[in-house]
Amino acid sequence: MDIFKQKRYLVLVIILLVILNLSTLLMLWLDRPQQPVRQERPEKSRQEEAQTVLSLRDELGFSDVQSEQFSRLRRDHREQMQHLNDEIRQIKMKMFEEVLKDDPRPALSDSLLKLAQEKQIEIEQLTFQYLLDLKELCNPEQQKKLRLLIDELFRRPPERKDDSRPPPPPRDEGGPRRPAENN
Repeated sequence: MDIFKQKRYLVLVIILLVILNLSTLLMLWLDRPQQPVRQERPEKSRQEEAQTVLSLRDELGFSDVQSEQFSRLRRDHREQMQHLNDEIRQIKMKMFEEVLKDDPRPALSDSLLKLAQEKQIEIEQLTFQYLLDLKELCNPEQQKKLRLLIDELFRRPPERKDDSRPPPPPRDEGGPRRPAENN
């Protein structure tokens, strides 16, 4: 093969590669998926939440009226929490943008941090109010059951995936422990 044929093949290969690259870019640009509309939650988590709500209703023995009030209370709480979480996310984005600037201003970052902390406080207050409203929704017998459920939720040690270590022995409430004697 002479040099001219080799050069011609090289030019043809380069042109073919350029055409393939351009067509790939064009396909990516034209078939680019639209920005997905932010879904509230995936279907699986909705089903899990519905199961949780049903089991909570069953555990507490809610009437139909109480169930409707609970659903409304839960929906309102979720919307308020989502709003506050979105605000915190926006504040954090502003903080990160400030950090990435050539000349970051620490005073602005500090004020944004304080604002994020205030929003987190609002979340905790909102959760506390939600639990108070849930308690108000319950009759005295249901409040006892609710107390047990909350105790179980917050006081139960997290479940471990591996059982390689045995659980700690029960503590003797009678007095101080004596060290084990070595033989």
